[in-house]
Amino acid sequence: MVAVLLFIVVGSGLGVIFSKHNSRLVFIAIQKTEQELDRLQVRWERLTIEERMLAEHNRVEKIARKKMGLIELDRKAIVYIRL
Repeated sequence: MVAVLLFIVVGSGLGVIFSKHNSRLVFIAIQKTEQELDRLQVRWERLTIEERMLAEHNRVEKIARKKMGLIELDRKAIVYIRL
């Protein structure tokens, strides 16, 4: 009877150790995933800012003028058509 109780106590102890080890591994994985999420959020914010900066009207107009040779017309040269 004592041997059976001893076996149950040892088995229970090993189960607790195994469970604690697995919970630590899961906690470490969660921390790594949260760090990756934080890194990706910072990168997303930077890319969003960069996209807004590159799409600004003044910048697009300046590039169009330079690369395509676009010029601004005189107001007198513009013809308005009513529909």
